[in-house]
Amino acid sequence: MIILSSSEIKATNFSTPWGREKGICYLGKTFLPIDSHANQQEAIAACRRDLDLGMLSIIVDEGDCTSLWWYFSEAFN
Repeated sequence: MIILSSSEIKATNFSTPWGREKGICYLGKTFLPIDSHANQQEAIAACRRDLDLGMLSIIVDEGDCTSLWWYFSEAFN
Protein backbone atom coordinates (compact mmCIF):
# COMPACT_ATOMS: atom_id res chain seq x y z
CA MET A 1 0.00 0.00 0.00
CA ILE A 2 1.33 3.42 -0.93
CA ILE A 3 0.12 6.68 0.61
CA LEU A 4 1.26 9.79 -1.27
CA SER A 5 0.74 13.51 -0.87
CA SER A 6 -0.60 15.47 -3.82
CA SER A 7 2.87 17.04 -4.27
CA GLU A 8 4.37 13.60 -5.05
CA ILE A 9 2.21 12.87 -8.09
CA LYS A 10 1.92 14.22 -11.62
CA ALA A 11 -1.63 14.98 -12.75
CA THR A 12 -2.37 14.18 -16.39
CA ASN A 13 -5.18 13.68 -18.89
CA PHE A 14 -4.97 10.68 -21.19
CA SER A 15 -7.00 8.61 -23.63
CA THR A 16 -8.81 5.52 -22.39
CA PRO A 17 -11.41 3.28 -24.04
CA TRP A 18 -13.97 5.60 -22.38
CA GLY A 19 -12.51 8.88 -23.74
CA ARG A 20 -10.22 11.46 -22.12
CA GLU A 21 -9.76 10.82 -18.40
CA LYS A 22 -8.13 12.65 -15.52
CA GLY A 23 -5.35 10.56 -14.06
CA ILE A 24 -2.06 10.63 -12.24
CA CYS A 25 1.33 9.23 -13.10
CA TYR A 26 3.51 7.67 -10.44
CA LEU A 27 6.69 5.64 -11.07
CA GLY A 28 5.80 5.26 -14.76
CA LYS A 29 2.32 3.93 -14.08
CA THR A 30 -1.00 5.65 -14.71
CA PHE A 31 -3.84 5.58 -12.17
CA LEU A 32 -7.51 6.57 -12.46
CA PRO A 33 -9.51 8.11 -9.58
CA ILE A 34 -11.94 5.70 -8.00
CA ASP A 35 -13.23 7.16 -4.76
CA SER A 36 -12.77 9.97 -2.26
CA HIS A 37 -12.80 9.42 1.50
CA ALA A 38 -13.28 11.79 4.42
CA ASN A 39 -10.20 10.45 6.20
CA GLN A 40 -7.13 8.34 5.67
CA GLN A 41 -8.42 5.40 7.75
CA GLU A 42 -11.41 4.92 5.41
CA ALA A 43 -9.12 5.09 2.38
CA ILE A 44 -6.72 2.55 3.91
CA ALA A 45 -9.61 0.13 4.56
CA ALA A 46 -10.82 0.52 0.95
CA CYS A 47 -7.27 0.01 -0.36
CA ARG A 48 -6.90 -3.18 1.70
CA ARG A 49 -10.13 -4.54 0.23
CA ASP A 50 -8.80 -3.79 -3.26
CA LEU A 51 -5.49 -5.52 -2.49
CA ASP A 52 -7.39 -8.59 -1.25
CA LEU A 53 -9.15 -8.66 -4.65
CA GLY A 54 -5.85 -8.40 -6.52
CA MET A 55 -6.17 -4.74 -7.51
CA LEU A 56 -3.25 -2.32 -7.43
CA SER A 57 -4.32 0.97 -5.90
CA ILE A 58 -2.70 3.94 -4.22
CA ILE A 59 -3.94 6.50 -1.73
CA VAL A 60 -3.38 10.23 -2.28
CA ASP A 61 -3.73 12.62 0.66
CA GLU A 62 -5.11 15.79 -0.89
CA GLY A 63 -5.35 17.77 2.35
CA ASP A 64 -9.13 18.19 2.56
CA CYS A 65 -9.83 14.58 1.52
CA THR A 66 -8.06 11.33 0.79
CA SER A 67 -8.61 9.68 -2.58
CA LEU A 68 -8.16 6.16 -3.87
CA TRP A 69 -6.71 5.58 -7.36
CA TRP A 70 -6.62 2.30 -9.33
CA TYR A 71 -3.78 1.26 -11.61
CA PHE A 72 -4.76 1.63 -15.25
CA SER A 73 -1.63 1.10 -17.39
CA GLU A 74 2.00 1.82 -18.00
CA ALA A 75 2.33 5.54 -18.62
CA PHE A 76 2.12 6.34 -22.29
CA ASN A 77 3.66 9.70 -23.08
